[in-house]
Amino acid sequence: MRILLSIALLLVLSACSKKTQDISNGNNPGTTVNNNKPDTTTAALPLTSVKYNGEIADPKDSFITYLIRKGNNYCDNNNYNITQYTSLRFTAILDSTCIYTTTDPTNQADINKLFGFADCSSHHQTNSARFGWNWHNGAMRIHAYCYAGSVRSYKELGVVTIGKAFDCMLTILPEKYVFELNGKTDTMLRGCNTTSAYGYKLLPYFGGNEAAPHDVKIKIKEM
Repeated sequence: MRILLSIALLLVLSACSKKTQDISNGNNPGTTVNNNKPDTTTAALPLTSVKYNGEIADPKDSFITYLIRKGNNYCDNNNYNITQYTSLRFTAILDSTCIYTTTDPTNQADINKLFGFADCSSHHQTNSARFGWNWHNGAMRIHAYCYAGSVRSYKELGVVTIGKAFDCMLTILPEKYVFELNGKTDTMLRGCNTTSAYGYKLLPYFGGNEAAPHDVKIKIKEM
């Protein structure tokens, strides 16, 4: 069975080399919409091998700093990494570089992608779970952001402080995800009923249908 899943994922990852679209828009939390904005996010190399300006990580705190350069959607060193999770836990820091104003004011509520994974041995626009973020109405807002059977849904989880670490956990259960932000939980629909998520890692991505207006730095430490 694992061999068949691996073959299926290889086919999916091959398909991911072609650009696809993925929305992040600011409609009411929990709504679903048609795909019309780009996100061809791929998954990471192992976190211990991700480099930022030639360095692996800050040796003082073990965080990886992901850089999304001005004019880009993807972070540097973005690549595929097949994963299998029963839960994903990490700590993140969004600093002042994550404060931004979009060119089109209607895009300010678009949800940027923080960290997560594709699921159910499928493309991330078919099944996936990620934490998202945006700077909206003067606050840094964290969201649950999922695809289940190609249907996109999202929900605001809470507000975090600029420059201060916050804890995230994503637990995989049959047919649902449990998102936890600083100890507060919420659930989202999942597109398969296995007890673990088999797919590929999804790293930070800016957008939305606008690229990063300046260099954006995101620090993540997977636990």
